[in-house]
Amino acid sequence: MMAWTLTQEELDRMPSQQQRVRQYALARHLLELPDPPADWPECKAQLDAGLSRAAEAGFTSLPAVTLLLEALHSVPDAFEHAEVQGYLYSGALEQFRAERVLEWAREHKQHKEKVDEL
Repeated sequence: MMAWTLTQEELDRMPSQQQRVRQYALARHLLELPDPPADWPECKAQLDAGLSRAAEAGFTSLPAVTLLLEALHSVPDAFEHAEVQGYLYSGALEQFRAERVLEWAREHKQHKEKVDEL
């Protein structure tokens, strides 16, 4: 039987490696959305801002943060709207809150597009 032993240095690096993998997964998601960021600096800026906003609102799970980033991609000032603030801090489960924010962002964007058509 083979046993693996990790050094403390390897253990210390693991969280940053996991964070990097998570960041790249989120960046890939942003690039798959309609009207994606034009280049890596723009994508990184959206990613950093979105991650910061999600962390401030107490979101930590990858699925919930992914939904919030998508909402912020659609409506960059989404977190400043009263209805979204209500969802963010409602006390409901993280995933449910993120889904409501994304639903709001989609509806808001769709409404804005219809108004712009008129």
